[in-house]
Amino acid sequence: MAIRPDYLVRETGQNLIRNWLLSTATVLIVTVSLTMLGITVLVGYFGLDNAFVRWNNDVSFIVYMDSTATQPQIDAIGAELKASKLVDTVEYYDTNKTWDLFVKIFKQTNPEMVSSTKREDLPTSFRVKPSNPDASVVREMAASYRPKTGVYDVDFPAEQVRTVQRAAERIRLWLLVGVIALLIASVVLIFIAIQTAVFSRRREIEVMRLVGATNWFIRIPFLVEGVIQGLVGGLLAAGFTWVLGSAWKSAGASMKNSLLAQFLWQPGQALLTYGALIAIGSFVGAVGSALSVSWYLRV
Repeated sequence: MAIRPDYLVRETGQNLIRNWLLSTATVLIVTVSLTMLGITVLVGYFGLDNAFVRWNNDVSFIVYMDSTATQPQIDAIGAELKASKLVDTVEYYDTNKTWDLFVKIFKQTNPEMVSSTKREDLPTSFRVKPSNPDASVVREMAASYRPKTGVYDVDFPAEQVRTVQRAAERIRLWLLVGVIALLIASVVLIFIAIQTAVFSRRREIEVMRLVGATNWFIRIPFLVEGVIQGLVGGLLAAGFTWVLGSAWKSAGASMKNSLLAQFLWQPGQALLTYGALIAIGSFVGAVGSALSVSWYLRV
């Protein structure tokens, strides 16, 4: 039995209107849970990664070469680092690689600096990961390279930065746990909403079965109802995430020297997050409604 579009629209609309209070509650909890997820992804993942981009890949200290250092001097420092038993890995950042990292770090927070800086003005560097992670050993090793010929400076991350990074990761984990709990609650609410809609129309469903309607013909309007609830929740969550993200960026712009001002994300990362929220909302709605109709309308 084929489903006409007008029948699908009419039946789905009637179900939503009849149970508007439960549908509204479902949409709201989907919106809240996905908004939390969106902010967690933007700030806790993309923002955290961008804030600590210079320390990604567990680099413990950076040896900056002087802009006037000759190639033999650069080669000598590189060879010494690679030969040291205290060094696990070392990576050389030439002018182009340094420029790419510089743009990635400051493009969002200080575009004026990027536009006024020349590529050749940036010092090349060695990113060093020692084999011994003990802070005192790393600090002593880093200090030993400061007086060497051709070295401009050695940058060793403060322990406070590491503490903030670990704390942010823990907060991110707990936020994700809360999001998962709310998403499960969303599925349960959608399950209940669809069950209520099916139960309120049980006599009509029995008549439809008597005249030859298949279970799938009966199920599809209820499935679409659940998807619509999840989709609306996802769209609202994307909107609220955009608003809260814009507010976060505005607050960060007013405190440029703060670490929190570095928790930013690229436009492409934001669009990916919004799209994911809409898709997850639709998926949650589909799962909740599918479980509900499968429970009540067994083949």
